[in-house]
Amino acid sequence: MKRNMLIAGIVSLVMASAASGQTNLRSEPGYVDLEAMESWFGEEPYLFVNVKGALLNLVAEASRFEDPDLADLLHRLKAVQVRGYKSDRSDAKAIRSRASNFARELEKKGWETAVRVRDDDEHVELFMKSDGDVIAGLMIVVAKDDDDETVFVNIVGDIDPAQIGRLGRKFDIDELERDW
Repeated sequence: MKRNMLIAGIVSLVMASAASGQTNLRSEPGYVDLEAMESWFGEEPYLFVNVKGALLNLVAEASRFEDPDLADLLHRLKAVQVRGYKSDRSDAKAIRSRASNFARELEKKGWETAVRVRDDDEHVELFMKSDGDVIAGLMIVVAKDDDDETVFVNIVGDIDPAQIGRLGRKFDIDELERDW
């Protein structure tokens, strides 16, 4: 009985912590609400990563022995969000149009375009949100016709751009492993 009460108490604390973290996360300058993308595709993402708060701290500490620099980087972050959607080639033009509109909306909110690549079969954009002299957020949009997928990545927190590839390797996010 005591064990069940202890487990229930721990679950309650974790849920309360997660709920308060969600509210605080939305007020972070580098946060982007990725839930709106579902309406573009009419379905839930096939790839869903949402690492924040206590889970992000757990990943940081689990990395400390193997890679102390990565652990320090992760402790400076608030969240890593990834959404990946499958799409049909026939939808490619509409998705690229929505991505362009999304880019303009980010720019209106003070995000800077750092990288933009528009090839025949790939559309890649990297946006940065600064808070003074600190990078407070990165937003990456990758639309690939050859893979019939679109991936959105939002990293929130105090970001060292030189360490982005390291995050990609840790969370197995190919789009972050590029040489930006």
